Amino acid sequence: MNGLNVEAILDKILGAMSTRTVVGEPMEVQGLTLVPVLTIAFGFGAGGGEAPNAQQGGSGGGGGGGARVKVEGVLVIKDGDARFLPTTSGGTLDRLLDMVPDLLQKAKIKVEKARQDESNGD
Repeated sequence: MNGLNVEAILDKILGAMSTRTVVGEPMEVQGLTLVPVLTIAFGFGAGGGEAPNAQQGGSGGGGGGGARVKVEGVLVIKDGDARFLPTTSGGTLDRLLDMVPDLLQKAKIKVEKARQDESNGD
């Protein structure tokens, strides 16, 4: 394998991975902050062999690998509110993440109303 073993190859690939490969660089577009969200998958395999004795001769080896990067969606931030827009048809998790900002806003309103009612009742 050209002087590199599987461990050295994996070290190089893992060294290249960072949180930016999963959550991309934020981009500003017309007052919106867009943050791409990705999934990354990779796999490797290697093997080798030798003849069971010197009379049969021969040896062999090989290896391979692959990687996939998929854009799952974009986190859109505007005026302090965040919303996740999936690029796929959307599963339960995507819908749940999409609802979080609205749920937080409703909870904030209820807490503020409860505090106001409490202060008016004293």
